[in-house]
Amino acid sequence: MLVDSLYFCDENHDYCGVDIEEGAVEICKLRLWLSMVADIEDEPNEVEPLPNIDFNIRQGNSLIGFTEVEEVVTEQGDASLTNYGGGVGESVKEMYEDIITAVERHREAKSASTATNARRVAESRIADHTDKLDEKVVNEFHESGAEYVTKEDLEKFHPFHWVLEFASVYADGGFNIVIGNPPWDTVKHSRDDYFPKFDEVFRTRDQSEKNRIQEELLEDESIAAGWEQHKEEMKTQATYYNNSSNYRLQNPTVDGRGVASENELSALFLERVLELTSEESYVSQILPGILFSGSIGKDLRVELLDNTTVNSLVHFENKGIFDDLHDQYKFGVLTFKNSGQTEDLKGIFDQRDTGVLRNLDQKAVSVPKQVLLEFSPEARIFPAVTSQTQVEVLNTIFSHPSLKTDVADAWTAIPLREELHSARDSDRFLETPENADYPVYGGSNIYQFHHDNLLLDLNGPKYWSVGEETDSETSAKSRIRTKRYNSGDLKKAIYTEFGGESTSKSQIGFVNDLLTDHRDEELCELDIRLDCSEYRIGYRDITNKTNERTLIASVLPKSVVCEDTLQTIRPFKIDPAEEDLSDFPLHSAYKRAYSDREMFVMVGLLNSIPFDFIMSKKVETHISKYKFAESQVPRLTDGDDWFQFISERAARLNCYGESFEEMRDRLGGIDTVVEHDARQETQSELDAAAFHAYGLNREQTKFVLDDFYRLQDPRFMTDEYFERVLEKYDELEVEGPYQ
Repeated sequence: MLVDSLYFCDENHDYCGVDIEEGAVEICKLRLWLSMVADIEDEPNEVEPLPNIDFNIRQGNSLIGFTEVEEVVTEQGDASLTNYGGGVGESVKEMYEDIITAVERHREAKSASTATNARRVAESRIADHTDKLDEKVVNEFHESGAEYVTKEDLEKFHPFHWVLEFASVYADGGFNIVIGNPPWDTVKHSRDDYFPKFDEVFRTRDQSEKNRIQEELLEDESIAAGWEQHKEEMKTQATYYNNSSNYRLQNPTVDGRGVASENELSALFLERVLELTSEESYVSQILPGILFSGSIGKDLRVELLDNTTVNSLVHFENKGIFDDLHDQYKFGVLTFKNSGQTEDLKGIFDQRDTGVLRNLDQKAVSVPKQVLLEFSPEARIFPAVTSQTQVEVLNTIFSHPSLKTDVADAWTAIPLREELHSARDSDRFLETPENADYPVYGGSNIYQFHHDNLLLDLNGPKYWSVGEETDSETSAKSRIRTKRYNSGDLKKAIYTEFGGESTSKSQIGFVNDLLTDHRDEELCELDIRLDCSEYRIGYRDITNKTNERTLIASVLPKSVVCEDTLQTIRPFKIDPAEEDLSDFPLHSAYKRAYSDREMFVMVGLLNSIPFDFIMSKKVETHISKYKFAESQVPRLTDGDDWFQFISERAARLNCYGESFEEMRDRLGGIDTVVEHDARQETQSELDAAAFHAYGLNREQTKFVLDDFYRLQDPRFMTDEYFERVLEKYDELEVEGPYQ
């Protein structure tokens, strides 16, 4: 009945509701009255006198206003918005007790005239005290950065002071149950919110019709002015939600960087519910999928795990459930008690039929908190699990370190965010290979263990560029060198290694003095060693968990550079020694981050089905750096079981063609596999070995293979391929990793 709303029940089983639209509130009251009248007609002798509901269904903005009664003063003498009072002037407690008297008189009224008079008194007192609290809200807007907001401006946002509007509920101990279906939009201007005032069917029109109607309506100066005012109001509210101390869970940090808030209304409503409810309250909310899988929901998810007891989470993919939503839209039904901790999350994901809610005990999966924490340490994304076996597989995988974890005497995998940007660095690209010295690779130029179209029908390079010696002003490599120099990684490494922090000198001053003493040259761009001077791993940035493979990686030839759709794993770590300081250029300070054989065991594991299983649970359309780095891989090194087996097969698959002649020699003259069926056989052996390296048993391996997403017309991942992997798994169980 109510849109953009919250529903409540207190200990007396009184039901309450709030909506920002006055019309929705009146319609709700009418429907409730009609429902009660219908009950009288059915059982006239068993129905109690009709209750007064004027103070149960209220109009206002659920997100702006006071939620607490108790007065708490900070050390600075100020009080937060939710705890306003602090002994200055009339207290909130006095205000709501003043209102309770009139509200109770209204509820106990035996005649219409008495009820009407009591309601007028109550509403008058609410209005009077609301005016006082609104002054404080204005100050909150000012403190959040919207200094221009006046008392009159605030009225347009319809602040709702819970302690006043539901004073009697607060007096009885607060709400016991909160049910909500908050809006799944962001706080931004929307023509679908504004123009229906002038065209009732505006929302149902197609885009071209909306464009035409909007253009016609904006010819009216008053409508155009109102549209501008609407946009300004949305901007002001966004500023408040972004910066107000009342919403501390809306600006999480992921991968060391703050997540830009998009002012998701559902996220704001969920945080408001957490503030409104007591430790004994139960909450049920229908929320968009972004709150369970998006970075913006991180702090809310942490709050749910650490400070509430989640009873269940049922996650749906909208396949005909809501007609107005795209069939791939995802949402969840969340229920929790607002106290305790969640040690095991009871839930199930990617459901397409709401019937699961009727037999949840039989369908739900128990996900231990440890799995929730290890699945996504940075963003705390909830894994989209659909079975208990899936949880067990994840638990086994999580026994291995993440790629970003430092492991003693093991290789490291440091992803570089990008070498070149296809738009910002386009001035360094040529569109034909004529007069070019090397290609610029993108994601479409590689496939698993394929680095060109010699063995597979891949796109050729879209761009090319020239060498630094040809023209440094147009060279892509020159641009990369400048970027790496400006990043300051080399400068910082030298400064830290040789005690610059113990001096009063700046980083550049210390490093320049040090190098001048050793080689008579200050630090310069030529000291930067380009990653493309060595073989390195690249992986596609753009992906989808419904692709044949989610993670696609290959060892790249030397010399090629990459634009942003092809991310790379840096082949070097900067570790300067005393003897390096005399070198010019200072390339000896760059040490290999992994050996040749470690590089191939790494690319073999990244291209394996178990690693794909992890990534497919995390990504939507891009493999972000932090999701890649926090994912788990057995850190195999020379002498470990399966190291030689996987490394050798990955090298034989990857090292074909002239560009890998040097690498074949470095590996002792290996024989490459180029024929299609032989490559399939070799890769199936590698996939089977990866299952063993992860420690997955046969039941878990079969589950992952059966669970793997199937295309209708696969290029490689056919049913026959999956069967072959399981056969190889069984063979290796007997033969071991050394054959």
